[in-house]
Amino acid sequence: MRLTARAIALLACLMLGQMLLCQGAQAQDLEVDRDQPVALVADEVTYESETGRLIAEGNVEVFYGERTLTADRIVYDDATGRISAEGEIVLRDPTGTTVYADVIDLDADLRDGLVRGAQSLIGTQGKIAAVEGRRVEDRYNVLSKAVYSPCEVCSDQPTPLWRIRARKIIHDEEEKQVHYENAWFDLLGVPVLWTPYFRHPDPTVERASGFLAPSFKQSSNYGYGARFPYFWVIDEQSDLTVAPFFTTNEGVIGEAEYRRAFSNGQISIGGSVTRSDFNDRTGFEGHLDTKGLFSFRENAKWGWNVRVASDDAYLRFFDFSNEDRLESESFLFNYGENGFYDARVVRFQSLRDDEPAGQIPFAVPDFSARYELPDPWLKGEFGFFADSAALLRTNGADTARISFGVDWERQMILSNGLSLTAFAEARGDIFTRRDDPGLSDLTSARFAPLAGIEARYPLIWEQKPGTAHIIEPIAQAIAAPFGGNDNSIVSVIGPNGGISGVTFEDSGVTEFDETNLFDRNHFSGLDGFEEGPRFNLGLRYARVSDDGIKVDATVGRVLRLRDADEFSPGTGLTDAQSDWVAAWAVGIDPYVTVRQRLRFDDDLTVNRNEVGMMAEYGRLRISGDYVFLESDPLIGEPLDREEFSVGASIGLSKNWRIRGFVQRDLQEREFVETGGGITYANECCEVDVFLRRRFTDSDDVPAATSVGVQVKLLTLGASDTDLFGGTGRRSNRTLGSNDRDPVRTVGSER
Repeated sequence: MRLTARAIALLACLMLGQMLLCQGAQAQDLEVDRDQPVALVADEVTYESETGRLIAEGNVEVFYGERTLTADRIVYDDATGRISAEGEIVLRDPTGTTVYADVIDLDADLRDGLVRGAQSLIGTQGKIAAVEGRRVEDRYNVLSKAVYSPCEVCSDQPTPLWRIRARKIIHDEEEKQVHYENAWFDLLGVPVLWTPYFRHPDPTVERASGFLAPSFKQSSNYGYGARFPYFWVIDEQSDLTVAPFFTTNEGVIGEAEYRRAFSNGQISIGGSVTRSDFNDRTGFEGHLDTKGLFSFRENAKWGWNVRVASDDAYLRFFDFSNEDRLESESFLFNYGENGFYDARVVRFQSLRDDEPAGQIPFAVPDFSARYELPDPWLKGEFGFFADSAALLRTNGADTARISFGVDWERQMILSNGLSLTAFAEARGDIFTRRDDPGLSDLTSARFAPLAGIEARYPLIWEQKPGTAHIIEPIAQAIAAPFGGNDNSIVSVIGPNGGISGVTFEDSGVTEFDETNLFDRNHFSGLDGFEEGPRFNLGLRYARVSDDGIKVDATVGRVLRLRDADEFSPGTGLTDAQSDWVAAWAVGIDPYVTVRQRLRFDDDLTVNRNEVGMMAEYGRLRISGDYVFLESDPLIGEPLDREEFSVGASIGLSKNWRIRGFVQRDLQEREFVETGGGITYANECCEVDVFLRRRFTDSDDVPAATSVGVQVKLLTLGASDTDLFGGTGRRSNRTLGSNDRDPVRTVGSER
């Protein structure tokens, strides 16, 4: 019997399906779903009734559940219950593994069999080629005289960048592990390492125990260093990374991080420890970095973020961080539709030379809450709020404040488009101060009311379809009493000092710019109260278009009846007529964005100037910042500050990218930090070499230069593997992820 029509072959395959399903399952004693169809499609099908063989030729496809087999020719032998195939054979299974072969011999369920001229694709990148392969127990792909590599090869470059040759490679699809026996690691075709056995997870695994990518560094502080992290998957919810960092000058630094996910949150506990004399005293030094976040009901969370170091110089000396202050806190908050509460206990650790530890405050607690409800009488909205802060010092003043208040607001939009917002606020504050050298202990109270109205009138001009210009004049009139700071006009305010009744703990540093031009209180916190009637005036412009060109600008100032001595001179808010604040930005999406912030007086003397730029075109990325800040001795800035920084990266080709950055102090005429790096990456490896120089020094940490290299062999166990066949894969399923800017962090990460 000979069937040549493809449509008739589809009908014939139904008979074959029943035969494969029943006879094959009985012969192999397999637990097979008898309702699962088996289908065969071919250009030509021949069934030999005498021998019980079915022969399919031409574009043959066999479907059995999620398994598929395609070939030029397939023969099914009813007597043996096996399928043999020839030609361009492709076998796919439910795990995503794909096998290419020249000749194949399988059982009727496409599970066990022999493959010659086999090539296997694991996931999307891992490739295995072998002289012979065998499918065993519907689980193992056993390949003899095999080669593994994710690298692409072509006629111009037939040798992959790296590969592993082994007498036998076994892919365990159940455990998702690739085992090697009698294996050589080749680099550019040259054998460099032999091992009798090793294994790694296949590329489909998200997390697996094993070594991660090592890194190698050289620093003028600690000499040559090598870091070898090991990642241990404890269970589905937790893992541990241990990373000894070996240095030639300072011994071994032990680093570790434990992460665990819970049903309602997650934690991480990390840090380092070493025994060193880098600070001229021999002993154990280290740091701790732990954080946690948990939900205990809808919108309510609690947690902590603790960062401490044993020595002011430790983090900078060993290249962990350049921060000069560490903040630790535990918190509890709930943000809902009608309000919120937020409670925190905060501790600061100063790593600066000129800040005695006893003068750094410890906040216990810092609490704020707010609840809003509709106003049934004036059709506005009421808000009730409370705020408190208590700061303790071991060598300095202990202060506390508690505040309660109510505010009201209503917005109206008139028929001509004018937007009017009326608002009012009344707040009561109680202050205490204890143990302040030179000042007596006291408790004082303050009543701080204000009321006002805001008007906005957006004017829109549609230049053409898809392009519009918006000009919006904004004016605020605010009425507030004088004497809101302990019934006197403040003449001198320090960052941690103040007048006899009010201590400016959270309001000593105030930045006046376009972002807070229309704030009803220009102080950064509640300790300070902005006194007297005033007008906040400004003008905003925006170009809105679908052509990718965006422009916006803001300019404005504050007008008062008299000077505002409660602000420090460096803020630009002390005169009856404040400094002007202005900002503009121009962007050509997606290529370039330029922005500038300015603060200047009536004589056009610039007191604050910030310029930033980001550009991207093709393989080039560049960013730059310039900042000038006028001195303000009362907040601890006795000198003007002026500096710039530039970072750039460019792809030299598909595989090569270089990057670098520089930061320079223009007032001191010296560099702060500079660095650069070069990266080679392709589909199977990544090599990163970087150089960093920190020019600043302190009493404990001299200026330092660091050089490092890191190598990753992609898919060999995971995205993070070591040069010699590591086995680990670390994913950021739990806490511990840290996405950093590739330009600014050159050399800053081990």
